[in-house]
Amino acid sequence: MRHAGLAVSLAIPLASATAATFDGSWSIVEVCEASVEGARGYTWRFEAVVKEGHLVGQYRTKGQSPSMTLQGNIRPDGTATLSATGISGDADHNVKFAPAQSPISYRVAAKFEGAAGSGDRTDGRSCKFTFTKH
Repeated sequence: MRHAGLAVSLAIPLASATAATFDGSWSIVEVCEASVEGARGYTWRFEAVVKEGHLVGQYRTKGQSPSMTLQGNIRPDGTATLSATGISGDADHNVKFAPAQSPISYRVAAKFEGAAGSGDRTDGRSCKFTFTKH
């Protein structure tokens, strides 16, 4: 019985240490293609920090139009479901031509390996994410 408890207590720090391998500064490029209904495509470039496996990135100043916060936990295996929230830009770039300064909210399914990662927006328009560690 003592050995089983020891194995469990050792496994928890090992998982945390593995998630921490992604810690550091990252560059993110988000490329969204033109949408089916005609919204124009765009590319956003911004920085992020991963600390203890938690990613936080910010495109432009929070509250500014457009702006977005991307955040979420990276699992020890490198998979992540990230949350994007913010404020849209002009209607020409928005899904269904939503008015400027509309709320943005969607998820990104991502995979990190070493100093690189990639991801896809899971709903709405097609957007690809590229992550590069500094």
